Amino acid sequence: MWLTLLTLRRGLSTGRPPRGPSRPPLPSPLPPEPPRDLAVPNGGWSEAMRRHYQRLLAMAAGGAWARLPSYRRARHHGAAVGTPGLGGVTGGRTPPLPPLGDTRLFLRAIEGDGNGFEYAMFLNAAERRLLCLVQPGPYLEGHPGLTHGGAIATIIDSALGTCALAVAGPVVTANLSIDYLA
Repeated sequence: MWLTLLTLRRGLSTGRPPRGPSRPPLPSPLPPEPPRDLAVPNGGWSEAMRRHYQRLLAMAAGGAWARLPSYRRARHHGAAVGTPGLGGVTGGRTPPLPPLGDTRLFLRAIEGDGNGFEYAMFLNAAERRLLCLVQPGPYLEGHPGLTHGGAIATIIDSALGTCALAVAGPVVTANLSIDYLA
């Protein structure tokens, strides 16, 4: 079912007539804007986060590791990570993309520095490894002061997916099972 929805979103036809009333046209695309790399220190980062980030940047200066930029919208993010086309999903065709409007990557949907997922990823493609530095914001809490387990699973899924996309090509998460222990 998920692939069917993805295929329809990408503008391919299923060969069946549309069901129900016709949809209004999609909003026109946003005017081009220079994307802001969100994987760099900002006012929401703690001192410990900045310290670890500087340590990882120094490690990346050696050349084996690379800091991955992170953007709010998928059209900027995929190109930055080096994601190949959707050949595995669309049979080698690259379908035309519909206007995106104000679509956002889930991890970058929360406005305000420090309120949601603050993270930076560093990739070593030769070793097929990714390091993800994360600082969860207050909008990700379950109980006060505790990060919600779903938010933790989300960042793990995103880090695994980013690594897989960079070293193996297009993938989707078929199953992610996490057991939390107290």
